[in-house]
Amino acid sequence: MAPSTSFLFCLQLFSIISISTGNRIFDVVIIGAGPAGIAAAIDLGKASSSISMTILEARNRVGGRVSTDTHTFTGDVSVDIGAEWIHAYGPNNPLYSLHRQLQTNEDKRGDDYFDFFEPEVTGCYDTTSSIVSSQICLGAQQTMNKLFSPKYNATLKLRDVSVWDMIRSEYEKIPEGQLKRLVDAMLIGKEEYEAADLNRISARQHFFGDSPGDDEEERGEDMALKRGYGSLIQRIVERFALPIQLNTQVTRIVTSASNRAQILTKNGETIQAKYILITVPLGCLKQETISFEPSLPQWKQNVIDAMGFGDTDKIILQFDKTFWDSKLTTFYIAGASYPFTVSAPKKRILEFMIGGTRARRMEASKDENTIATILNDLKRAFPNQNFKLERYRISRWTADPYARGSYSYYAFNTSLETFETLARECCYNQLFWAGEHTSSGGSVHTAFATGQREAKKILQRFENKLNY
Repeated sequence: MAPSTSFLFCLQLFSIISISTGNRIFDVVIIGAGPAGIAAAIDLGKASSSISMTILEARNRVGGRVSTDTHTFTGDVSVDIGAEWIHAYGPNNPLYSLHRQLQTNEDKRGDDYFDFFEPEVTGCYDTTSSIVSSQICLGAQQTMNKLFSPKYNATLKLRDVSVWDMIRSEYEKIPEGQLKRLVDAMLIGKEEYEAADLNRISARQHFFGDSPGDDEEERGEDMALKRGYGSLIQRIVERFALPIQLNTQVTRIVTSASNRAQILTKNGETIQAKYILITVPLGCLKQETISFEPSLPQWKQNVIDAMGFGDTDKIILQFDKTFWDSKLTTFYIAGASYPFTVSAPKKRILEFMIGGTRARRMEASKDENTIATILNDLKRAFPNQNFKLERYRISRWTADPYARGSYSYYAFNTSLETFETLARECCYNQLFWAGEHTSSGGSVHTAFATGQREAKKILQRFENKLNY
């Protein structure tokens, strides 16, 4: 519902009073120019041009973990280092209309749907050089479907167990051989998708929780962007001319019963705001990159500690030619250290994706060791092919000081209520919270939606205060 004319007039008057005492006093300060912060700023700006607002971003760019590399690879190729696809692409997705509005003719020719895990475009290879038949490849996929469709275990009423605990008994029935080696590769791919080891994820929530989740099959397909997801986010920022201050790391937030909270930055600035929207990743909250005075309420700290936050990384390789089956969108390599691969044949690129503990180990390794391992496995899987690596890029999101990982997951004894508590405002109702960790789904568009959610809350606070 649009704000009333009287509300907007009062809001404008409040804003003028608020900013008249200094240049660094705002009605709203948003911390983080990722999808959540951007969405909140757009909706606040649409509601009233009189709201004084700024976005503080620690990086030298917008987008957070949505980042497109346009320089590393040859052939005018754009590659997403983090989030890559608009999942659940359709009218109900908050990014759908923005994507359609900002598409150029070039985008319309290049943007296309991407098929994940469909049998006809999912391939299987083996480091033993042996051929994997289509029957065994399909059999491995069917085995995975069976593993991840377990019957409800009454034990979960008493105590939560891990996903691995739930599938172990069925997994151990798989006979040794190529099929099992492929299932092992697919399990590693599953951990990449979840950003966590299977023995750390809540079975109660993963299999039987009441979370709405992010069911792409029911809500839409995956859209791949020729110019990259990060490029789209940048265009959205430019379209709405958002007030973003880059290279500004927030180190401390002071809340009080007074009219304003204070924000202190690494470069010595002190900024005041009526309301603060915090959209930094859960990994940063866990590692307390921002200190709070007074401390956050114990109930808020408890859910920050409880919710899982994992890692998923990419090793992106560009070759002199496409030596694999160009019809495949993804494939698995049995016996490989990095067995899950996304294919971009037109770019001559393979993206090796890894998650959980394996991702953290990879991040601790030298580039040359990681690349040598992958090339060795490729030579064994494709013994009759000659190919040459031209360029590569490796992500390290856990080591990134402004990410500290990738996205959240259900740890033991967490639930939809954990997300809801992470989203609840606190500290004299001066602190609001958004980001993928404040809503189930773990995607860019769900993070975007949380920013829209919090913008509505903040506008309601203004209206309630002024009407009072």
